Amino acid sequence: MHTAYELVAAAADRTPDHSALVDDLTGRVLSYGEMMAEVNMIAAGLAERGVTRGSRFATVMPNRLEHCLTILALARLGAVAALMNVRLPPSDIVRLMTRAQISGALLTDNPELVAAVTESLGPRAVVLSTGAAAGAESFDDCTADPASLGPVPPAAADELAYIFYTSGTTGLPKGVALDHRTTLPRVLWISALVGLPMGRHIRTLGLAPLSHVIGFHGNFLMSLAYNGTYFTSSAFRPTAALELIERERISVLFTVPTFYRALLAVDGYRPEQLSSIELLLWGGAAIQPDLLAALQRDCPDATVAHIYGTTETMCSLYNPDPRDEPTRLRPGLFSNVRVVNPGSGPEDRVPVGAKGELLISTAADTIFSGYLDMPEATADKVRDGWYRTGDICTVREDGDLELSGRVDDIIRSGGENIHPDEVEAVLSPHPGIRDLGVVGIPDDYWGEMVVACVVADEGVTAAELDSVCRQSPLADYKRPRGYLFVGELPRNAARKLLRRELRKLPAEDVIRI
Repeated sequence: MHTAYELVAAAADRTPDHSALVDDLTGRVLSYGEMMAEVNMIAAGLAERGVTRGSRFATVMPNRLEHCLTILALARLGAVAALMNVRLPPSDIVRLMTRAQISGALLTDNPELVAAVTESLGPRAVVLSTGAAAGAESFDDCTADPASLGPVPPAAADELAYIFYTSGTTGLPKGVALDHRTTLPRVLWISALVGLPMGRHIRTLGLAPLSHVIGFHGNFLMSLAYNGTYFTSSAFRPTAALELIERERISVLFTVPTFYRALLAVDGYRPEQLSSIELLLWGGAAIQPDLLAALQRDCPDATVAHIYGTTETMCSLYNPDPRDEPTRLRPGLFSNVRVVNPGSGPEDRVPVGAKGELLISTAADTIFSGYLDMPEATADKVRDGWYRTGDICTVREDGDLELSGRVDDIIRSGGENIHPDEVEAVLSPHPGIRDLGVVGIPDDYWGEMVVACVVADEGVTAAELDSVCRQSPLADYKRPRGYLFVGELPRNAARKLLRRELRKLPAEDVIRI
């Protein structure tokens, strides 16, 4: 077992003069040696302020240099970093901190956030801010002589290392507890599954937030442990990101499909701007066939691959060469999976060709230890040594799986089960559609009627979209019987579609076909 600090410190010993971090806001470039020197000074500053092994310290920051350094400084002390989504409202952040018994925090300079956190944590808490927000100490002042630090504290495999948070489709996000044993396999999988060799050739743009396991393990920690260079992306600005990719010869991208679509939609986009990409991964959401085809066309020399996982499991399934099969997946290193009848146990497997719920064995070291201080929620998702993903898969004859939707997203219409992703894949390539979500709403005839909720350009009609479905291979019973045109779709802080909120939209406004 190796902790995050041990992995990065070893990389710094190997290549002390190689560029480790590049900050998009300031342009600062830190070599591995310079980075570790700053990390140790910050760790000493935190220790002077009472942060010790086991302290729970929250970070509520975008992907900035200060955030990167603080995460490593906390690891140096053996403290627990609770990485929270900066897009959450201050009231939710305070509730998460209270639930997690947070004793300190690094915050943006948002006055409302700083005020709420300082009031909640009390006067003894260590509250740092990257600006001059009243009530918080400046991050720049949190340094001390590294000589005051003792030895790096030993860590037990089952000792809490990080707290991440589920995206939270409803209610407050749950804290996902990750022990130190999870760290190394959550980095190593990228070599085993998609063939990335370690080395200084790795140049990763951190498009995914550090508060997400893709952004933390798959981008940040992987890059540093592998002796690569990590470029921060403090805010997603598609034009600026595309320019940075071309200018800095970025070689690795791993983020959600939404960001890739935005890059390709930049005015004046040229495929040559992605010519340096050697590895392009997506995860966190389904990719639409037209977007996958465009990425494969514009990055012909790159490995374009799908990684399936959750905050709780990280990297359970993968497809290293999806081509025209974006939903096809196979079990990867560290994973043992089963597809069972929804709600049943691990022995109730479905036959080849049938749909069922995906279960993942919790025996792998990549798996979380539970939801923080929520034993009932943990017991609901982990039963008999298997994590219940809530995702629906079909077992193929060749042993691979087809990912087709969520258990709770299934639309039951006319006696048939319909998965929204299947319908969205047909409609989303339409050039007049800006955003799309498919749900089922109660209907006297169908039981549930398939409804496409659409953000569209002016002039797009329900009849036109219905024609698209009729001319596609989509089974007729899956075709939307209604369309609802809206100005915006409800999404959470991680940009995931909130289908439960869509179902609350006024049924009387649905245009029936």
